[in-house]
Amino acid sequence: MNILIVNDDGIESEGIKILARALTPHGKLYVAAPANEQSGKSQSISLTQTLKIEDTDLIPGTMRTIKVYGSPADAVRAGLSLFNVEFDLVVSGINNGANIAKDILYSGTVGSAKEAKIYGINAIAFSADNLDLDYLYDETIKTIDEIIENKLYEFDGILNVNFPRFTFEKPKGVIFTKQGERYYHSEFIKKTSSENEYYLKGSITNFNEDEDTDVWAYNNGYISITPLTLDNTNYKILRKLTNNL
Repeated sequence: MNILIVNDDGIESEGIKILARALTPHGKLYVAAPANEQSGKSQSISLTQTLKIEDTDLIPGTMRTIKVYGSPADAVRAGLSLFNVEFDLVVSGINNGANIAKDILYSGTVGSAKEAKIYGINAIAFSADNLDLDYLYDETIKTIDEIIENKLYEFDGILNVNFPRFTFEKPKGVIFTKQGERYYHSEFIKKTSSENEYYLKGSITNFNEDEDTDVWAYNNGYISITPLTLDNTNYKILRKLTNNL
């Protein structure tokens, strides 16, 4: 296969290097990643400014690697356009931090995978609580092998894969999940040294999550694989609205 690897933590992130090593047996690898850390950019793209793009040799074992001075979605677009390759799969990550529940709405890791799917390329997003987990490389290999061998990514959305909390020595297994409910609540705290500047103080708002959610899996030691759709239509409400006319 021809595989494009992307991320949102920047091209120097250890996560993208782990991912590249794990994907090596599965095909020819190309990398297009932001030059700098771009977390929280979701699926934003550059519309009015030019993009600086440079070749680099930072990722060993790849056919070609470019760094893009833009968002994660910009990097996806650049890779699909400039490499002149028919890609079979786009893999995003490994993100330094979980992307579960409402996190996925802000995640550049998930956003770049969705950007690939818009262009008709199957895509997977990978995230971990941190990149220093002893098991991360071996479990990434096993998870990727299972997904690719069974072509689990072949549907009308993307797969969102999350490894469990750092408190577990190794995952207990893999479960297929739905998106959970938790989210980050932010408070604006004014800086004492400036009248017009604030910093954000964040905290997690938790819910009683079902056992088939990505949050439950994350908190209980399991790798979660969540199929996400690009279609945001609420069909239940759509039918209700249509029937009431």
